[in-house]
Amino acid sequence: MNIFKRITDVIAKVCEVICMVMISALVLLIVTELIRRNFFNQSYRGTIELCGICFLWMAFIGLIPLYHDSGLMRLDFLSSRTRGAASDLIYFVNKAFSLMLGVIMVIAFKDQVPFVASRTYSTFSLKVPYTIQYVPMAISGAYIALVSVQQILERVLALAGAQSKKA
Repeated sequence: MNIFKRITDVIAKVCEVICMVMISALVLLIVTELIRRNFFNQSYRGTIELCGICFLWMAFIGLIPLYHDSGLMRLDFLSSRTRGAASDLIYFVNKAFSLMLGVIMVIAFKDQVPFVASRTYSTFSLKVPYTIQYVPMAISGAYIALVSVQQILERVLALAGAQSKKA
């Protein structure tokens, strides 16, 4: 489990960097487009599509550090006020929903690939498939699902260890 935790720590840090790069790219693209429009009376149609790609990467990849640092909406307000079996039940329900969310994100990507892989952006000179904007959804979904399984296993092992110490 320690190796898995180290790997997920590194993945979360890399995703933080990706988010910062995407935010910087969004700012740079938007400011550049504003300067081109207002001062040079020019525009690049691909800016909107580039901003859309950057935004989706920022949003979906941003889920990874949030989930890693427990920054997503949680049921702590319930589990912190409960003890024993009720607290464990709330924890497992929360993790089950996280696991289902991750799996659904991966399935959604898999189901979208046949439709989006054949389409490309019309404003780019390179043939960039629409799949590029859906990849981060699959990455973050897989991460959330794997970490949820890890957290469930850790809690089960901790509970089993506590039970064996009582016996």
